[in-house]
Amino acid sequence: MKAARVGLAAGWTVFQLYTAQAGLYDLLIQLPIHVGCAVALAFLAEPTPASAAQAAAAVPRRRWPDALAALLALGCAAHYVVHNPRLASRMAMVDDLPRADLAVGVLFALLLLEASRRQIGPALPGLALAFVGYAFAGPWLPGFLSHGGEGFMQLVDGQMFTTGGVFGVPTLVSATFVYLFVVFGGVMSHGGLLRFFTDAALAVAGHTRGGAGKVAVISSGLFGTINGSAIANAVTTGSFTIPLMMRAGYRPAFAAGVEATASMGGQLIPPVMGAAAFIMAETLGVPYATVALAAAIPGVLYFVAVGVMVHFEAARQGLPVLERSGLPNLLVVLRRNAHLLLGPALLVWFLVGGRSPLFAGFWALVAAVVASQVRPDTRIGWRQAVDVLVGSAGSALPVALACATVGIVVGVVSTTGLGLKLAGGIVGMAQGSMFATLVLTMFAALILGTGLPTSATYIITSIMAAPALIQLGVPKLVAHMFVFYFGILADLTPPTAISTYATSSIAGADVWKTQWTAMTLALSGFIIPFSFAYDPALMMLGASPTHVALRTAAAALGIVMLGAGLIGYLRGPTRRWERALLLGGALLLIFPGALSDVLGVACFLTVYVSQRAAARAGVEEVP
Repeated sequence: MKAARVGLAAGWTVFQLYTAQAGLYDLLIQLPIHVGCAVALAFLAEPTPASAAQAAAAVPRRRWPDALAALLALGCAAHYVVHNPRLASRMAMVDDLPRADLAVGVLFALLLLEASRRQIGPALPGLALAFVGYAFAGPWLPGFLSHGGEGFMQLVDGQMFTTGGVFGVPTLVSATFVYLFVVFGGVMSHGGLLRFFTDAALAVAGHTRGGAGKVAVISSGLFGTINGSAIANAVTTGSFTIPLMMRAGYRPAFAAGVEATASMGGQLIPPVMGAAAFIMAETLGVPYATVALAAAIPGVLYFVAVGVMVHFEAARQGLPVLERSGLPNLLVVLRRNAHLLLGPALLVWFLVGGRSPLFAGFWALVAAVVASQVRPDTRIGWRQAVDVLVGSAGSALPVALACATVGIVVGVVSTTGLGLKLAGGIVGMAQGSMFATLVLTMFAALILGTGLPTSATYIITSIMAAPALIQLGVPKLVAHMFVFYFGILADLTPPTAISTYATSSIAGADVWKTQWTAMTLALSGFIIPFSFAYDPALMMLGASPTHVALRTAAAALGIVMLGAGLIGYLRGPTRRWERALLLGGALLLIFPGALSDVLGVACFLTVYVSQRAAARAGVEEVP
């Protein structure tokens, strides 16, 4: 079974790399193969337990049913390949489906749902089945939920034999951009990029106050820009940064929360971000570089916020500073590993130059492999190459299954018009209020994102919640970026903050304390989307460079005040009234407006002068 799993995983990756360079097949060949390999691999792999208790209680299973299910999934994909001329030429939703096609479509869908349940959990397959039920029950539903209904044959046809359901835009993005960048991240990881980022972060920030925590923020942020996976980031960087923070004196729950928050933020900052960003670009029909550029300032502000809170927490606790003598030297680190930056640099060059992510990703991958050969300790040989091929398939598996499964939801929403109806309902509930609509959309994204992968959350909210903002005049890119942010933050919201389970286990910390700490550290991420929704200058849209600079400076100061207020420390411990002024001024600065900016700065200056006077007077205790 292991040999079959390894062979399938490596073959799947080779197929994806070949089509990335040679060009895609017809979509009803390319995408069924992609989904078929993912489903088959899911049955050959071990199911992902939902909890440690389940893992401990797991018992050995008979594997022949899994092997049979994997063969059936590959057989379903082969059906699309063999019969592609007929399937590509038929009139979908008009010509009747032959019984063989109908049987293959139903079987493929059932296998997909079971594979998703095993690898992702029951939430997403359950949601997909609920939408299937909605498609059938339309004529009997009340109010705006009512629709004409879909027949069984029509539903199977639309979902499984067109590019509007399972084989729609989400699966297309998974089978092209996402998979390629997963392989790119695997190459960079095996080539030593993580160690380079960690050593560079230690050299730059290790000797400062809270240096261990800042190393976690910087290294996780940099590595997250390449691999775009919060869990992978938390496990790989967290295995080093969490013990480092704990040795420096940070509480275990705080150390685990810092790593989880920073790892999740890797999906918010260019150049790679996460799968959802590529889906956004494809959905909006804009170059990926446009999405990445718009996300740059908010993403940097997110990491500034986390770094500031780490600094203030270290200062509040009086944690010792790491000895500079035991830290790496930046020039030495750069001389040793600067060649590893060739791949990321080429990626950014191509994306900024307007090349497609597929082209940029492939040649950046080639450059990364070539650059790794410069030094023996970074060289990727045949054994490491096989590890990359197999590991990339494992990393891409949950994304592929999520994108294919959520395609069922997208197909039903599209054919029933539910998205526009819900958008009208949200606007109606908010009674035309921009703030109320933003709040309702935020809660919709957080609730829909409970237990779902980030890409699935973005896809669902983009078709069910973002249209409400667009109806109020919010630019499309801004509306989609708003739900994108909260789709990611849903994974930091208890009780389904997935990455905190990994980081808390490394730190030996209580999971709930870790989750609440992570959510507090990420609080700026909950506020920044409101800021750019009111004024898109933070996304560099429709504003002069001066306006962008002033808005960014105001938001940055607001984030510093927010961190100081939440931690309770600026130049020294804060009094209650100082803390209230810091939090109130932070909100005034983060939300745009000339008057609010002036009042926010006044709040900051008042607290700063008060603390400076207290320091001169020797006041150390908080009344």
